[in-house]
Amino acid sequence: MRVMVVDDEVLSRNELKFLLGAYPHIEVCGEAANGETALEMCKSLKPDAVFLDIQMPGIGGLAAAGKLMQQEEPPVIIFATAYDKHAIQAFELNAVDYLLKPFSQERLCHTVQRLEQNWVKKENVVDRLEQLLSRLETGFPQQGIVVKLTAEVDERFIVLNHTDLAFAYVEGRYVYLKIRDRSYRSRYSMKELEGRLPAPPFFRCHRGYLVNINWVKEIHPWFNGTYQLIVNDNELSEIPVSRLHVKEMKKLLHL
Repeated sequence: MRVMVVDDEVLSRNELKFLLGAYPHIEVCGEAANGETALEMCKSLKPDAVFLDIQMPGIGGLAAAGKLMQQEEPPVIIFATAYDKHAIQAFELNAVDYLLKPFSQERLCHTVQRLEQNWVKKENVVDRLEQLLSRLETGFPQQGIVVKLTAEVDERFIVLNHTDLAFAYVEGRYVYLKIRDRSYRSRYSMKELEGRLPAPPFFRCHRGYLVNINWVKEIHPWFNGTYQLIVNDNELSEIPVSRLHVKEMKKLLHL
């Protein structure tokens, strides 16, 4: 059986490849750090199964899975996820399997057994995966997602929960993460950060801003059809909404 491992974290890829090494009949035919590369590699490698991380910069796991479904012979998808136990019910469709991070040999053994038993019939994989993606994209498991972000303080790093992030903004060459009472400099690009965070509640309202709509306190009409969002941090920060994103903002905030 030929499988691919797709995860933006090299340590996670190496851990999963090591665990898969216990199964001599499984060949890891390729690995990728993002959805774009994975989609290109799948065209030529044609793996039987893909272990696919959900949270990745650029094309995330859910979007990549949707594109893989369009192939003539789509691979079996096994999602790798950091969702907690309250969100795992979203995967209990017997359409795809999942591995909860950090990986365990016991759980992987269960996944391999299901693959060996051909538990997903090829002719049903598209319909079943579409059903799963539909449930995920409607926000069914969003309350269970906790995305960890790192930021720099002096010569050390701190870890933030995405729920504590009011907004992110570009200043000079860096992207800063704003929580209630201060800003932290990060090493993310805005595109990477947008790919990591769930949408909603995160909304790219301007090329220089990514806002958590759960932190929005007020909405003010501005000039030329634009708006400003007042965020409920200590400074009541003002976040611009460009004309390009006004329609999406109104939909998200039910205006």
